[in-house]
Amino acid sequence: MVHYTLPHSVIALLLFLGSAAPAAAAAGHSAAPAFQHRQDYAPSSAPAGSSSPGAPDSQPVSYGSSGHSRPGATESAFAPLPSREGVGGRGKLPSPAELAVVDSPSLAAEDFLIRPDGAAGSGAGGPAAATGDPRITAEFPGPAWRWRRSGVPGYLGVAVLGAGAMYVESAHGDPEPKWKGTNGFDETVRDALRLHSRGAREVAHDVGDALMYGMIAAPVLDSLATLGIRDRAWDTLWQTEMVNLESFAFTSFVSSLVQNLVAREKPFVRNCRGGACEGDAPNRSMPSGHVAFAFTGAGLVCSHHNFQSLYRDPGLDRAACWTGLGLAAADGVARIMADHHYATDVAAGAAIGLFSGFLLPRLLHYDRPEKPTEGKKGSGSIIKGLSFRPLISGGSAGLACEMRY
Repeated sequence: MVHYTLPHSVIALLLFLGSAAPAAAAAGHSAAPAFQHRQDYAPSSAPAGSSSPGAPDSQPVSYGSSGHSRPGATESAFAPLPSREGVGGRGKLPSPAELAVVDSPSLAAEDFLIRPDGAAGSGAGGPAAATGDPRITAEFPGPAWRWRRSGVPGYLGVAVLGAGAMYVESAHGDPEPKWKGTNGFDETVRDALRLHSRGAREVAHDVGDALMYGMIAAPVLDSLATLGIRDRAWDTLWQTEMVNLESFAFTSFVSSLVQNLVAREKPFVRNCRGGACEGDAPNRSMPSGHVAFAFTGAGLVCSHHNFQSLYRDPGLDRAACWTGLGLAAADGVARIMADHHYATDVAAGAAIGLFSGFLLPRLLHYDRPEKPTEGKKGSGSIIKGLSFRPLISGGSAGLACEMRY
């Protein structure tokens, strides 16, 4: 007999490891695009007899097409070419190769508002400030993790929840029915949505599976594509994937535990003939595990886009959130159409998923900004923080450990 919550937790773990393992693959190869320096040439001082009598010496001078100065005129928007002799002799304009020979100061990582490793730099006096690079703005800050980091408590919590879900599945995965009754609301929704042919119900069941698996993968792959492949902010990606894993582990444990405690009979059981039923886990109807995982993924997508603006556009971030919520709701409808759950089962699964996807990341991370360590009074503990992340470089792999004390 196949149960849902254990495969779901295993799939979430595999997707997490699959995205986190290559997370640091390019950590030693990432490089920020070089900023091209620009040197403006100041106009040479005007000849002594070119300005009108009585004009102050500090009056701005511009150069017309004829090369004569006009007193009192506003300075031209284009700086004149330097007075020098070109390759072709005096009177010839310097070639672009000559003008390109300009001594440029070397670039340091601290000069970038967005450093190559994805962290925010000082930007004081950097070339971006001088050239006004459009990518370095307050609207799109560097993708640095600015909230409470996952550490040893988070890792232990995920391990405990995962072990608890596996224990519940192995020891109590097939409970005896404790709740066989129905109510008018569930029966009304079932009569309106349940498909009449068995083949159609099987298609609806497959659609529900696809939607659930897609919503499990959505926050994992979404953050990998944006924070990892696009931004190469591997530390931020690691922290984001840990948030995903914490939420999915919580959903896996709670949904499995409640299903076995309530032990509600699924609606398709009344149509079983000779012990042959249309589905498995006949007494684990409330809550719907499919819907719980789908809404967990949707909530995580909304949370990440709300706080990190993964698409760097408010409209696109909102569209990603509403799309995830719509797909999760469609999964709930598909489960009722397949006759695998009642409407109240779907509502209970949605409540668990929304808590795991929306509220849990805020309680553990997003509502707790990371405070600077400078000037902080000691708490009596030597180790202030401990975190791990994968490290792959030059054909070798390892685990990087960061300790704060």
